[in-house]
Amino acid sequence: MAQDQAAILSLYAEDAEIIPENLPSLRGSQAIDTFYTNTFAEISMEVTLQVKSAEVHDGFAVVRSEQPVLVTTVAEGTRIPSYFRELFVLRNMSAGWRICNYMFSQNPGQAETPAADDDREKA
Repeated sequence: MAQDQAAILSLYAEDAEIIPENLPSLRGSQAIDTFYTNTFAEISMEVTLQVKSAEVHDGFAVVRSEQPVLVTTVAEGTRIPSYFRELFVLRNMSAGWRICNYMFSQNPGQAETPAADDDREKA
């Protein structure tokens, strides 16, 4: 699903909210679509989601993840190690589980230094 915007957007409820670090919160399908369009135009990310906890309560679920991420800028191709912390609140709706709130932050201090193999161009 990497950068598959349609698949990513299908995970969100129509009235969902994204609460990014150092940016204003955004709500609703159009704002979230624009957020991903802008994000994918600026960066790509190599990440394997690492779920740290998941709890389900009365039709809601809270999922927390943390993972090292290698961020690549589209314009320059610069590769920057970072570390993402994420919190998802999901609601069980008629269409299934959908994200209604997504909050994330980055902590580069926790980032792993990429191995020498990570610096080579991907085929």
